[in-house]
Amino acid sequence: MSTFKLFACLFFAAIVVPTLAAEAHCPGSIASLPFRLVNRYQIVLPVVINHSGPYEFLLDTGTDTTIVGPSLAAELHLTRHGSVVVSGAGFHESASLAEVDLLETGPHAVAHHEVLVYGLMNLHSVDTRIQGILGEDFLAHFDVLIDNEHKLLCLDDSGAMRAEVKGPHIALLPMDHTPDGEPSPALLVVSASLSDGTPPVRLKLDSGTNAPFLYNTSGHLGPISFGGGSRVGSGADGDEKVFSALPPQDVKIGSIRLPGVSFVTLAHPPKDSGRKEFDGLLSMDLFRRIFINHADHLAVLEPR
Repeated sequence: MSTFKLFACLFFAAIVVPTLAAEAHCPGSIASLPFRLVNRYQIVLPVVINHSGPYEFLLDTGTDTTIVGPSLAAELHLTRHGSVVVSGAGFHESASLAEVDLLETGPHAVAHHEVLVYGLMNLHSVDTRIQGILGEDFLAHFDVLIDNEHKLLCLDDSGAMRAEVKGPHIALLPMDHTPDGEPSPALLVVSASLSDGTPPVRLKLDSGTNAPFLYNTSGHLGPISFGGGSRVGSGADGDEKVFSALPPQDVKIGSIRLPGVSFVTLAHPPKDSGRKEFDGLLSMDLFRRIFINHADHLAVLEPR
């Protein structure tokens, strides 16, 4: 039985970041795909499935497998096959697999794409129009640029953007392998140093979370006192959770510096909260633009 990781959708009081409205376009004359924001930080864009739609999907680099909600799967008459486990911070749930003939957003398409059929109750509490999540398994077919300032998504399978996007190259950490030797799903994980001088942490670039998050603080921040009290919210499974704010940290990723980043963690972490693949999540709204070159496994990060 396969296990799929669902790392996104930590919901609590959102960080409010102003977005500047301006006319812009993608580098390298790539077609621009405008998106809208819900809950102040989550990216929603139109997706066409099997020539039907468009349907509103959350763009989530923190979820490795594209998800279709059960009601949309029924509307499209998707045939389910197999049973899989969806896992996240402190939960494991069952889901089904299905294959769509064609998955499209803007002018970009991937044929014969396997998706998860899984409930979206927590997303519906934010916006009832959201009917799925567009994950890294789709995005990995392209170079990806998320322009938060102008609310544009740029997808490129020609390499044209690589020459146009300037900035220091940040290496994405190599993927682990599954027990049977197969590569794990693509992980957008970078090595970062925190200002308290602890060993580097591995942070996943996650467009689906609204706040930087650490899974296991004892291994990185040591014995600390929570600086910001507790906040009640919910995770990807929809269950209510209590989050504790950690003391602000200056984060260094290569030559990029992010001052005073406020991480949160689970106030009562489950026993499986420590993750082997990475140590936490870094919300993408900290950056003006994020460029991901999947082929060369690198990122260009432009702080706000």
